[in-house]
Amino acid sequence: MNRIEQYDSSEFTKEDLVRLKKGRRIFVVFSTFGDREALLVGEKVRLLREGLSEYIDSILVSHRRLSGGEELTERKAREAWSGVEVLVCNDCDVPDMGGERGKGADMRRALYHINIARSGSPADIVVFLDADVLPDYFGTHFVLGLSGAVLRGHDFARASFWRAMGRIKKFVVQPLLSVIDHPHLRELTRFSYPLSGEVAGTLGFFNAVHFWQRYGVETGINVDASVGPYRVADVNLGLYDHEHHTDLDIQKMAFGIIRAYLIQLRDYGIIQLQGDAAISDTFSVSFVDEGGKRQHFDFVLDEKKYAPLCEIL
Repeated sequence: MNRIEQYDSSEFTKEDLVRLKKGRRIFVVFSTFGDREALLVGEKVRLLREGLSEYIDSILVSHRRLSGGEELTERKAREAWSGVEVLVCNDCDVPDMGGERGKGADMRRALYHINIARSGSPADIVVFLDADVLPDYFGTHFVLGLSGAVLRGHDFARASFWRAMGRIKKFVVQPLLSVIDHPHLRELTRFSYPLSGEVAGTLGFFNAVHFWQRYGVETGINVDASVGPYRVADVNLGLYDHEHHTDLDIQKMAFGIIRAYLIQLRDYGIIQLQGDAAISDTFSVSFVDEGGKRQHFDFVLDEKKYAPLCEIL
């Protein structure tokens, strides 16, 4: 793997990046689910419209509906900017996908849409942003920093930042990335926030890597980026926060991330399982609850690893 280059978002100005674009289109994609981010996504779209309308070519709200009809999230996004495109993931057909739900699955649907409906070019830049970032921390520097690294010649850029908690990053992922020493994996430890949902890359890069359905999507892309001949950047966005998850949800995410990492390494031949060993789809957890009672749960957390989109385009 090429060395991961590290930047601060303050190194990129709108004026410089407008000159660097040279006809390349920039797509900003917000992933939303139901109405939980309705007010937040509207505020973010409005901020980008006011600050970067001459730089961003398209804002796409990749929306997963919980109800049968139009939801508040969709209305708020369009009110913020009439030019916003809302992609309803429930109705977005991709040839090798069924009705699977999950963040990674819907990111892949958005990419397929950009390729087909928007005639995307491999040199175009896609910036994925989480919609639930608290407004106090969000700004145009999210787009400028990430897309700027790609305009400077990187295939893929992942955000880094400081945020309260970050339990999975600190206690699961960063130790996990150090456990197995391999030439293709060593640079992954230079990601300051390897699970960041804020990423950018060329459309050609995203078309060439595997997407995982749910919890494994960030880890899967990281491993593919580290094994392939890609230029990768880590961009410091500063301070960041969003809604925190329960301990049990954190454990489910941790299981999914570890599972995806091991499968990726197995598929690349970096590790091998011997005898009757197998990578499980089930997270089994036992604990004593706050009332002093024993509890046990089994969660089936299998998720699909999709082939690179370039194989079906």
